[in-house]
Amino acid sequence: MALREVEFTSSNGRDTIYGWIYEPVRPARGIIQLVHGLGEHSRRYLRLITELLDAGFVVAADDHAGHGKTAMTSGVWADAGHGADRVVVDDERTLRDAVRELHPELPYIVFGHSWGSMIARGLVGGDSDPVAGLILCGIAAGIGGIEHVLDREALAAEPDPEAPAGETYVVSVFDGFISRYGPGAGPTAWVARDPEVVADHAIDPLNNFGAPMSVRFLQGFVDLYDEVNAEDWYPSVRADLPVLILAGDADPVTNYGEGAYHVANRLIETGHPDVRTRVYSGFRHEVHNEPEIRDDVAGEIIAFADRCVDAG
Repeated sequence: MALREVEFTSSNGRDTIYGWIYEPVRPARGIIQLVHGLGEHSRRYLRLITELLDAGFVVAADDHAGHGKTAMTSGVWADAGHGADRVVVDDERTLRDAVRELHPELPYIVFGHSWGSMIARGLVGGDSDPVAGLILCGIAAGIGGIEHVLDREALAAEPDPEAPAGETYVVSVFDGFISRYGPGAGPTAWVARDPEVVADHAIDPLNNFGAPMSVRFLQGFVDLYDEVNAEDWYPSVRADLPVLILAGDADPVTNYGEGAYHVANRLIETGHPDVRTRVYSGFRHEVHNEPEIRDDVAGEIIAFADRCVDAG
């Protein structure tokens, strides 16, 4: 493996974004840009990245503004700057351009997990021609707190966008996330049903889930969620783009699997015939990390990416 560390100025004009381009030893077959989720960082995916490298793919990933090494260096956590919804999408576009400059001949695939599935959809919406495939893992769709509990008008009217978002807003967004897991469930039990995965998530010093979000970050998070789950997102993606959707039916981020099926069905109904959906029974949010199924999930991703490359 060859590893390139890349740095670039975020579109927020404040942060230096830290990213990595992993290149396989043998000639590469394609590029997979990996977009991480909320409150985590890209190196939590090293196991999956290694499997993708072994399968012959270049992998590009970074730590978003307010996250991971980017936040550790800037000292600013859970804030992406003004216009947070566009900042994170624009920064992924910058990383995309960097990796494609190195490998202009290779087919390019986007993988996004959770919040990353929102960013990935924002990245390809209206700009899907350069993309050979889209993978949405732990897809953020049908989140009950955002759609039915959050006081959107009050959040939009907050006078100080840089102030910490009030607890009421945050609790509303994540309403009911552990309600199905029985008494004694910890605050991040929704991450995985395997307790070691949950524990690892909790002790990782580059994770920041639970850190106070700024008002503007939460506003941007909700705005991006609305944008990529809106009806007009579907026709903004070219009809022949292959899409793979992965989820667990015990995951509140996907509305317990229903969000995954909803997005898949809307894609098909709006003229996108090449959609594969895999919902794993009994598993929670990080299906790619659950020990019982992570090899199967990696196999799904690699088989899909192989097919996208071969089709090109």
